[in-house]
Amino acid sequence: MNTPIIQKISVVGNAGGGKTALSRRLAEIHKLPLTHVDSIQFVAGMNIRPHKESISLLTDVQNKESWIIDGYGPLDIIETRFRASDRVIFIDFPLWRHYWWCTKRQIQNLWSCREELPEGCNEATWAHTKKLYKTLWQVHTKMRPELLRIFARENLKGKVIYVRTLREWNEIFTHGVS
Repeated sequence: MNTPIIQKISVVGNAGGGKTALSRRLAEIHKLPLTHVDSIQFVAGMNIRPHKESISLLTDVQNKESWIIDGYGPLDIIETRFRASDRVIFIDFPLWRHYWWCTKRQIQNLWSCREELPEGCNEATWAHTKKLYKTLWQVHTKMRPELLRIFARENLKGKVIYVRTLREWNEIFTHGVS
């Protein structure tokens, strides 16, 4: 039996769950181009790019032959991305882990910005930290249940990989997906 070649991978989950690190590693393993949604959605000053522009840019990426897309982006097109994906990795750690890892990331941001963000984006502010903590809660209570409903659809069965433990995360980080 031939193993299908993985050409399109979506990686989603709450902030601070290791999406970016995992996506970078998967790009190496599978030799796929990587797009960070944060690099599209944000512009200098941590401002949000206009909605239609984000949709256009992400749609261009989604229409390519191969990719890894790390993050959510506009919900208008996320289901299309999931359908186009060969695999969807849903990082679904307990909420406390996301808060803990986001806190560590915020401390690290005091010395260096995340490289996937556009130039001029500074997350190391109290205002951003408060917004981040609020977003963690909203994603967990509102977005996560919706994603679980989407992932239960017949057209996505067999595509979604649920990552709920560090062991599962490390397994994908080490070996990739098939």
